[in-house]
Amino acid sequence: MIRLENVTVAYGSRVILEEIDLEIPTGKTMVILGESGSGKTTILKCVLGTLHPVKGRVLANGQDISTLNESDLLRFRQRMGMVFQEGALFDSLTVGENVAFWLWEHTSLSDEEVETRVRTLLRFVGLENSIDFKPSDLSGGMRRRVAIARAMAAEDPAFMLYDEPTTGLDPFTSKSICDLMRRVQREFTTTNIVVTHDLTDAYRVGDLFTFIKDAKIIATGSRQDIEHSHDPFIKTFLSLDS
Repeated sequence: MIRLENVTVAYGSRVILEEIDLEIPTGKTMVILGESGSGKTTILKCVLGTLHPVKGRVLANGQDISTLNESDLLRFRQRMGMVFQEGALFDSLTVGENVAFWLWEHTSLSDEEVETRVRTLLRFVGLENSIDFKPSDLSGGMRRRVAIARAMAAEDPAFMLYDEPTTGLDPFTSKSICDLMRRVQREFTTTNIVVTHDLTDAYRVGDLFTFIKDAKIIATGSRQDIEHSHDPFIKTFLSLDS
């Protein structure tokens, strides 16, 4: 379970998140929706521990992330995968090296153990035969698959965070990435947060949905809950994406 309790994030007088209360049950996917700059990605940074709130707490399975020292935070992140917007792969490394990078940096696994882990993950995402390719050799959808494999590299993940994972992809490829995200959730029982502006993809992967506007949560609930919302912003958002 991930829980944000009264979380406020600010840069000087500029408030990015204001008194956010949010709970993502174990094994479920929460989709965060809202306008650009509304604070969606900031939630991911708080959960990842790269940004600390000025007020409130962020807990993952009961552990207050903001209280962890660097070594404990590193161990915590071994159970957490992050898929960045556009994939964010290292262009100078091969597909296999991109997936192996974290293992080389943060574990004492042998080269043989690293290669076994990398091949297992690439097989899971359907790209084992692309292990020696460079990111520039891949389509956009293939790069996102590599990014998902890399996010799972440390060990079986407990949490997966996705920041606009289908941006720039065609509808068919977007659906395939959403299907893969659902497969990760199902087979590893991961607890997930997905930031997106695409309502179609949100419905494909989401169990629960949260709308953020002007740094505040204005609604959280099931698909049925949000589709029956009377909030003017949500009604406009849904109509624009219909």
